[in-house]
Amino acid sequence: MRARVHFDRDLATLTGELQQLGNMVVHAVQEAFKALQERDICRAQRVIEDDRNINQAERDIEAHALRLIATQQPVASDMRQLIVAIEMAGELERVADYAKGIARMALRDAPSPPPALPADMERMAHRAITMLQKALDAFIGRNSVSAETLAADDDEVDALYERVEETLTRQMIEPETAQWFAGLLFAAHYLERVADRATNIGERVVYLVQARVVELNP
Repeated sequence: MRARVHFDRDLATLTGELQQLGNMVVHAVQEAFKALQERDICRAQRVIEDDRNINQAERDIEAHALRLIATQQPVASDMRQLIVAIEMAGELERVADYAKGIARMALRDAPSPPPALPADMERMAHRAITMLQKALDAFIGRNSVSAETLAADDDEVDALYERVEETLTRQMIEPETAQWFAGLLFAAHYLERVADRATNIGERVVYLVQARVVELNP
């Protein structure tokens, strides 16, 4: 009985570590997009530098989960939690890489002041960040119903991405701003991938809660 109590505490600690990592990653995406909007070089550099902390947090979570698997002989429901922890940490680390990519776009040379971002791109960023937070909230609350609604949210982001891609491609014909808009196209792609990773996390939540494999982003 005492061993089970300790194990439950370890699982709770692991969940807390994942929540903290998720908060770091959401903040990274938010800051990266602000840096792009405002051409804030200092903010962009902080996002890039802070990625090392996110990478370390991901490695620590994986090591923690693997240690529990090796030493605690978890039952099936516990094993699902540990597997999901490892997979979610990996998904979040990849989202942080996209944030770093967006931040790097803010450091590219461009006219001063640079052209404004397309309104659809700002909507896309807001929706992708909201999806990521929604996925994390679903994990913390073990809310598989909310997790499954991420599929419809992802469709909205995909539609916005198509419009942004069309707009930016059309604007790239001007030689003096072509490099800037090409960079924005990369950043828009990273935002679309953030949304995809959010749906992946949603899939893990459904698996965790219902022991059922779903595909929210076919």
